[in-house]
Amino acid sequence: MSVSSGTKRVKSGCITCRIRRVKCDEEKPACRRCISTGRTCDGYSTLPFSRRDLQTASLLGSRQSSACGEDYRPVGPLPRLVTDPAFSGLLEKRYFQFFRQRTVASTNAIVSCRFWDRIVLQACHTEPAVKHAVLALSSLHSVRTLASDGNSHIQHRQYADTQHQKALKEARAFIASAGSEDIDRVLVTCIIFIIFESVRGEYCAASTHMDSGRAIIADNLQRLKHTSRRRDLLEIESAFARLDLPATCFSDRTSPYRYGLQDFLNTKPALEPECFQDINEAQNSMIDLMRWLMILGNHIERAVRRNDVQAIARYSAEKTRCTVTIKQWHWHFEVLASESDLSSSLTVINLRLWYAFAQLAIQAYGHGPQKQHDGLLHHGKEILRYGEQLAKSLAQSEVAAQPSSFSFDFGYIIPVYAAATVCRDPLLRRRAISILHTYPRQEGVWESTAAAAVAARWVMVEEAGLVVTCADDVPEHRRIRYISTKVNIDGKSAWINLAPRPPGVPVDVTATWWPGCSTADELLKQNTLN
Repeated sequence: MSVSSGTKRVKSGCITCRIRRVKCDEEKPACRRCISTGRTCDGYSTLPFSRRDLQTASLLGSRQSSACGEDYRPVGPLPRLVTDPAFSGLLEKRYFQFFRQRTVASTNAIVSCRFWDRIVLQACHTEPAVKHAVLALSSLHSVRTLASDGNSHIQHRQYADTQHQKALKEARAFIASAGSEDIDRVLVTCIIFIIFESVRGEYCAASTHMDSGRAIIADNLQRLKHTSRRRDLLEIESAFARLDLPATCFSDRTSPYRYGLQDFLNTKPALEPECFQDINEAQNSMIDLMRWLMILGNHIERAVRRNDVQAIARYSAEKTRCTVTIKQWHWHFEVLASESDLSSSLTVINLRLWYAFAQLAIQAYGHGPQKQHDGLLHHGKEILRYGEQLAKSLAQSEVAAQPSSFSFDFGYIIPVYAAATVCRDPLLRRRAISILHTYPRQEGVWESTAAAAVAARWVMVEEAGLVVTCADDVPEHRRIRYISTKVNIDGKSAWINLAPRPPGVPVDVTATWWPGCSTADELLKQNTLN
């Protein structure tokens, strides 16, 4: 191939720049030239392809995209997988592209982190256990993009199970020979296993993987702070914290949440917020503070049920310290948001949503009569304002323009669900349930249509036989204090035990979330306000 006179051909640049015939600055993992022009850098090939080979492969990728339909959309001018020996066969390449383009992008739409789009994607190319685990997750996400059950559902699930078994086999072999320098890849594999088992409703298995990951982090706590790969390992540790947060708010009967306050404090969480340098620092601090608050709430609830006055006093004092710290966080966070261009970003909106949820939880998740929660309506309204803003933004985005969106990280589902169950105002409750039901989304272990169905059944039990026009119309003995669930993911249903405080009588009920036949539909169609 001829080149201009006096110009030296460069073969070491990124794939995208080589196809475009421009000089590459060879910055890794993505060159600045691509990023500055709004392009996706397809990385650096480890194989000696010529520019003509790359152009041919790029055209081939485009043809494969057309042949595979709308579900297959390459990220850049050339899927880097064409040149990557880590992936074999078109099917692996398609699922990895789906994970990279849809799953990671949807997860990072709200939460600011480099764990999924850097650490995990890079590990896929070097560690087979991570690769197969990612392909299994991608297949589960693919199932959720299908409008109805059928052969495609079965094929995706079978592929997910096959890849999961391969991942487990590779992980056993890898861990058996792993040294201290491999801790990052071991933890990445562990995180993906936790999410895979959580999404498919295998909560005992997810809990086992979570316990293993916590033990590894605890055993290597000092090394995490002094290793040459400290940044990556801290990012991985933060990913574990983000997985733990939704677990503090959901505990299936088959696998109750076992992580105690002392276990949490032993991890040396950041509980003294100072001036934040960037949004990531603010986000990580909020996660630790919310875990602290929710774990304290769990301890207080158990102390109330066994009437342990000393424990109630001890944990309530700790909760007061937590409350003051969360207010300090808010002040530092708003300073950061006001001094930057972040105010309209989804990450900032999400953190404001979780601060509003914290204010609700501080007052609601404790001891005392449920009637005292009727003064929290303003917190509930603020939660729904931010939650609906996030839900609509995600639904309108290209990433989430599917039957449902998917994320491994925390978003609006938990706070909106809390507003629906804690606040007894009938209009606010139905608005909250409508948000969860109208915008289907998975956020780790939490699924919005399932949360809507459970919240709807909760409301129907409390309001049964009553004319409810305001929160005060729900008497204390009807208000649910404790909930126990057993979820059937494949059956799209949950057995629920709802228990008010004595002399109220506990009830066993079922919530379902089949499309067109959901408990949420049943509630929202009722005219209970007349």
